[in-house]
Amino acid sequence: MTGRERVEAAFDGQTVSRPPTLPILHSGLCPIFDTLFGRFLSNAETMADVVMAGATRFGYDGVQLSLGVTAEPEALGARTSQPEDAATILEEHLLADDLDVSPLSAQAPARNGRFPMFAEALSQVMEGIGETHYVLTTLRGPLLMASQLCGVEPLLIGLIDAPKQVTDVLDFTTEVALEIARALAPIGAPGVLLGEATCSPNFISPTFYRDFVLPRHTHLVGELKAMGWRHVGLHICGGIQPIIEDIVNTGVDFFDVDHQVTVEEGNALTQGRAVMRGNLDPSSDFRFGSPADMAAKTRSLLTKTSGSPWILSSGCDIPPGTPPETIDAFVQTVCE
Repeated sequence: MTGRERVEAAFDGQTVSRPPTLPILHSGLCPIFDTLFGRFLSNAETMADVVMAGATRFGYDGVQLSLGVTAEPEALGARTSQPEDAATILEEHLLADDLDVSPLSAQAPARNGRFPMFAEALSQVMEGIGETHYVLTTLRGPLLMASQLCGVEPLLIGLIDAPKQVTDVLDFTTEVALEIARALAPIGAPGVLLGEATCSPNFISPTFYRDFVLPRHTHLVGELKAMGWRHVGLHICGGIQPIIEDIVNTGVDFFDVDHQVTVEEGNALTQGRAVMRGNLDPSSDFRFGSPADMAAKTRSLLTKTSGSPWILSSGCDIPPGTPPETIDAFVQTVCE
């Protein structure tokens, strides 16, 4: 059974000999393969080569590609800068002073910024390992994208003081996500994940999530599947227990579970209606844990998730400086 078959079997509810592994691993791969993160984020061949090298070196079942949270505002015209070995920096919030999205409506984000480069990287990965490994594309969801366009503080104030204008912004960012997903769908990657860190109950209340974002997530999931994406997921950080029922009701095939949510809580709230991915701590387990500790944590996770629909992973992005030995310990423990 290939890694892709193993991941797809999990989505299809089939019994497999072991759960699949698909760690959230982008920036953490670059030092391992002596690659500057700035080049990874700006060169298609570099991104594809590093992603595929990670799959070959560590043997996990699937890979995830991402441009980071600045990609959409950059494609809409925001100024950015690219450090040599760090994430892209957003130099301006296009809607910081005025929540009117009409000046942005003429942009074509799928053809601007780094998205053409990203499409090429995704194509190279699909051509190189797409038959053997599950390939997951990452885009930003409407609230996270809005926070990058408006700035976090103006967006939060707007949710209270200018809800109609924020609603217009969220409608716009929903359409941006759909436009980019529509451009990437023909490449043939089976999965797309919407990054929505700002939907966490640690950031906005569950009530705000239900009022402003949930209807748009439900719409997005339906439209993405209609485009041909086989599996759609959501990544929301932190203690998401109060909104897990809402997440499941969007129709997603899977969602990420951070270490703040226990396996027992996730299983009880999900009741087998969606696959969960997680929930090892990317910092204490991967970055700073020893291989022996990682093996023990992974064995515990295997025991807790047995018989329930899980893809084993970090709950969030594994950071640079993570020793390859701890990634080895994670994958090898699952495979054994």
